[in-house]
Amino acid sequence: MQLPSPVQQISNFSDQHISLYLKREDLIHPEFGGNKWRKLKYNLEAFKAGNYKQLITFGGPFSNHIAATASACRHYNIPCVGVIRGSALDSQNPTLIKAKAHGMALIPVSREAYKLKMDAQEIQAIIAGYPNSYILPEGGTNALAVKGTQEITEELNNQIPDIDIILTPIGTGGTAAGIINGAKENQFVYVINSMKNIELENILSTLVKVDRMNWQIVHDYHFGGFAKSNAELIEFINAFTEDYSISLDPVYTSKMMYALRDMLETGQINSGQKIAAIHTGGIQGITAYNYMQLKYKDPLLIKTF
Repeated sequence: MQLPSPVQQISNFSDQHISLYLKREDLIHPEFGGNKWRKLKYNLEAFKAGNYKQLITFGGPFSNHIAATASACRHYNIPCVGVIRGSALDSQNPTLIKAKAHGMALIPVSREAYKLKMDAQEIQAIIAGYPNSYILPEGGTNALAVKGTQEITEELNNQIPDIDIILTPIGTGGTAAGIINGAKENQFVYVINSMKNIELENILSTLVKVDRMNWQIVHDYHFGGFAKSNAELIEFINAFTEDYSISLDPVYTSKMMYALRDMLETGQINSGQKIAAIHTGGIQGITAYNYMQLKYKDPLLIKTF
């Protein structure tokens, strides 16, 4: 475990005069680092304190949350179950192969049942089969997760006290809410919507616990929606990796960094600012992306180093 997560200065990112730092949450742990560790931290403490028998959580077939939870549960010797969206499991899926290798029991459910979550009889039957379980929502987002992700900005402000602007990607909202809660009043947080989800303002407003509007969701850089990409984004990822020897996942952090560059070039963010971007991890998503590209014989791959 590498905590606090390091902060790395990024030079020559834009023609604009800025000071840019990347908070490397991806370096917390090689398998369950990133924002997923922040979300898991207090939930795993609650699991231990509550004397539960196993942990049950939910995710898609390439979920960063599923991958990280399986790895963390193995590390802390916690039995775990992953309820996976989709009626069948792909035996070649690298995310699920690793989750299973780490001891997670994988149970596929129909997309219809998955959408209903706890209201679905199919899922209620699964939970009934595992009495005394700790239930962790999709993406790991709950009040304890937000408590954990708040520590990201608290650490950042101890490391570099005079940051003006913070950027974070958003999925289920738990990470963005914690970062906003931990930000100072004079800091502004740009939340980059990677999902094409117009309900994010309402979702985030229920999770944010500070009475100030020093944050904004930016909706222009989702590239078509959750886990969607195109050649321009993949070329950006590969160029960034080549320039800085830092991997960006294709779902979250790449869209955040692309958005930052464009917002600087178009004047949406003024020059002269001291900016921190939160690298939320998700690097296993590169392997998942490349697997799907190769499966469908698409040569557009993400390079690794």
